[in-house]
Amino acid sequence: MKKIFALMLLLALALSAAACFADEAKLTSTEQLKTERLAAQRGTVGQYIAEDLLGDNKALLLTTYEKYVDAVAALRQGKIRAIIMDEMPARRFMGEVEGLAIMKDALSEESYAIGFKKGNTELVNAVNTILEEMKSNGALAAIFDKYYGQFLSGDGLSIKPESIDFNKGAKNGKLVVGTEAGFAPYELKVGSGFIGIDVEMCAYIAKKLDKELVIENMNFDALPMAVSTGKVDLICAGITVTEERKENMDFSDEYVEGAKQVALIRADDYEAK
Repeated sequence: MKKIFALMLLLALALSAAACFADEAKLTSTEQLKTERLAAQRGTVGQYIAEDLLGDNKALLLTTYEKYVDAVAALRQGKIRAIIMDEMPARRFMGEVEGLAIMKDALSEESYAIGFKKGNTELVNAVNTILEEMKSNGALAAIFDKYYGQFLSGDGLSIKPESIDFNKGAKNGKLVVGTEAGFAPYELKVGSGFIGIDVEMCAYIAKKLDKELVIENMNFDALPMAVSTGKVDLICAGITVTEERKENMDFSDEYVEGAKQVALIRADDYEAK
C-alpha cells in the first residue's frame, strides 16, 4: 500500500510540474531568461552568466549543480527553464536525451586554456612550447577532428580509454591533471578510464615531458583549489580564461577560441523566432 501511495504521489508531482510548465509562455528570446528559473554547473562561467542575467533575483531563481546531468534532470522535470552551459556539452545532451533544444542566440564567446599554480612558470612555458608544436604539426587539430567527427555525427563517442597512451612507467614521474569528467567531448569518464579532447591533449603533453599521465576527477569548483595547493600539476577541463581566474592561477596559451555559452531548454518550451 505504501508503494502504491508513493507512486501516486510521484505521479501527482510530475503532473503538477508539467501543468505549471505548460501555463508559461514559450521561450522565444534569451532576453526572457532574465526572469526565469535557471541552472548552471557550480563554479563555471555559465554560473556567472546566469547570475548576470538574473541580477538581484539570482538567489531566488538560480540553482547550481555539481554535475550537468543533474541539471538536465531538473530541466526535464520542469523545475527550471534553462541551463546556461557550453555549447558542445549541450549538444551532447541533445544527442542523448530526447526533447531538448538550444536557443538560437549564444550568450557569450570564450576561450579555453590550461590552468596552473600561480608562479609555476617552468611548467607553463614547457606546456606552451608543446601546445605550439601541436598547433603547427596538426596534432591538436587531429584530436579535435577525431572527437568532433564522432560527436557531431549523432552516434556518440566510441573511443575507448585503452586506446589512449598514458605513457605508463615514464622515467620522469607523473603529470597529475585535474578535470571534471562530465564535459564531453572534452573529458568523459568511460568505465574506470577517461577519454576526450583534453585527455588526449594532456596525454600528448605528458609523453613529450616523458611523464605518465594521471587523471584526477573532481567537481569543477574544486579544481582551482586543487592546483593552487599542489594536489594536481595542472587543471584541464574546458576552463575559460577570465580576469578573475587570472588573479588566482596562471594559464597556458589558449587552445580553444570562440567557444559559446548557450541556453539548453526543453524543445516543447521553445518557439524560435
